[in-house]
Amino acid sequence: MIRKFKLILLASILAVSWTNVRSQTQPTIVQLLDTAKKNYPAILASASLERASEEKVKSTRRLLVPEVSASTYINYVTYNNITGMFFPEYFLPVSGPPSARNLNDMVWGSAAGLLMKWEPYTFGRRNNEIKAAESTHEASTSIKDLTLLEHSVQLSSTYLDYLLAMQILDLLESDQERSRSNYEQAVVLANSGLVSGVDTARFRTELSKVKINILQQQNTIHEYKEKLSELIAADLPENLADSTFLKVLPRLPEVSGVIHPKENLAIAQWNAAQYQFKAEKLSWLPTLSVWGTAYGRGSGVQLDNNGNSFVNNPTDGFNLTRFNYGLGLQLTMPLTQISRYKTQWKAKEWETEAYKQQLEEVRLTLNKQKTIADKALETAMAIARETPYQVEDALYAYEAAQSRYQAGLMSFTELIESQNELITAEIELRKSYWEAWKALLYTAAVNGNLEIFLNQL
Repeated sequence: MIRKFKLILLASILAVSWTNVRSQTQPTIVQLLDTAKKNYPAILASASLERASEEKVKSTRRLLVPEVSASTYINYVTYNNITGMFFPEYFLPVSGPPSARNLNDMVWGSAAGLLMKWEPYTFGRRNNEIKAAESTHEASTSIKDLTLLEHSVQLSSTYLDYLLAMQILDLLESDQERSRSNYEQAVVLANSGLVSGVDTARFRTELSKVKINILQQQNTIHEYKEKLSELIAADLPENLADSTFLKVLPRLPEVSGVIHPKENLAIAQWNAAQYQFKAEKLSWLPTLSVWGTAYGRGSGVQLDNNGNSFVNNPTDGFNLTRFNYGLGLQLTMPLTQISRYKTQWKAKEWETEAYKQQLEEVRLTLNKQKTIADKALETAMAIARETPYQVEDALYAYEAAQSRYQAGLMSFTELIESQNELITAEIELRKSYWEAWKALLYTAAVNGNLEIFLNQL
């Protein structure tokens, strides 16, 4: 009684220890997903674009800040003028006072100043531009999430393919042992005269076929490993295979309340189009601007007491001697552009409607895919529960056929057919579990939540 109690206690301790180890160690697929998230170029590119759109939002919000420009210049011009030389922006510099007579002499002139422009009120345009930028940022976030989801699903799917290939390799190696055993048994039976000597050659052929299948399967595994390495953009870990995967069936998942990144993307694009349309529709309204300037200028031209201009020292134009400043309000109305603006906002209106219909299409497609995924998972689970009976029956039939062949009561062909039925049933069992996990992964993909798949590892 005491010994039995000790064995139960030891088993409980080992079970708890194993549970703790499993809880502290991430499954291999989670490690691969974490590595891909850090390394894969497409995922990193989508994250960079998201950050870029975030900076564009900040830039759009700063449109409320007054625009202040500083400028300076030096020129060498004639002073035979009234308004001076014309420059296209910031200020209208002059080379000096008007000359009493026509002079083509040239002197130095200079100017430095600040020009301020502020649009405190835009009749709603700026607010809609900011909201459009924010919606565009939400769209870039959805693109990042969608890129990560699609890549994670592809990586997980490839990993499931790799695990199935590994299990099929194990089954083929077991089948190789059966073929070798049958070949050796046939040699013994042929030497004793119980079976034809031809059977040994035929068994050796079957053994060769299994060896070829194993070589082909090993090549398939190599291709999957290279694909996995590509998908994580790094070398694979040492222990790649998960011995617990594909040996248990997943559970039917609970309904996910997560909005799919595709739907989020379509919503954000529709919202951005709406705000752009509203901003475009307000483009015909006036623009209210506050202007301010402060500048100083220097000129090589001077005036005498009689109002005559003269040049004492041309380099005096480098010294700022006159200073001005001022403020002003400006209200502008695009009178002749209203018809053009109307066609522009009509175009935006149709674009907005197009994005709305695209959103409806995404929702329709996702809803149908969810229905298909739920049914596919349910069917895969039901099939996987049936396949163990096929393996059990095939194994029983093979063992019986093997005994009958050894007794000389069955032909070579019947034994080989029984062996092929057994390996086929064993592979179908593994495939049925693989298809159930694939169906769960598809369910997670169409719900936009990979945790539906990962939570059952």
